[in-house]
Amino acid sequence: MIATEYEEKKFTMVVYRINETEFSILSLNSTFGKPKQYVTKWVGYKWICSCPDYAKHSEEIDYACKHIEAMFKAVKKIVWSRDGIEVEVVRRYKQFNENGRNAGAGVKEKAMEVTA
Repeated sequence: MIATEYEEKKFTMVVYRINETEFSILSLNSTFGKPKQYVTKWVGYKWICSCPDYAKHSEEIDYACKHIEAMFKAVKKIVWSRDGIEVEVVRRYKQFNENGRNAGAGVKEKAMEVTA
């Protein structure tokens, strides 16, 4: 069995509840290097997000980007108020060798655990 190495990245986000089915997520340390804001909302049968990562995986019915994960984490704490809740999402990504290749063909693996 071949062991795969992972790199963990922590993302800090502030989640604001807009209404019952819509949240605004401010990603404080986004992969773009500066804060970015996205919207997650319930559409028919699943949660969707306005981020590029979700757009890339939107055909996968059970895909949850880090903003959707942050929303689920914050929803446990949010009571009807205008205050945002800061949460941290941990993602694990496969490490690549010097040739940019990995046995998993570059597929990102996400950690199932989200920390506060």
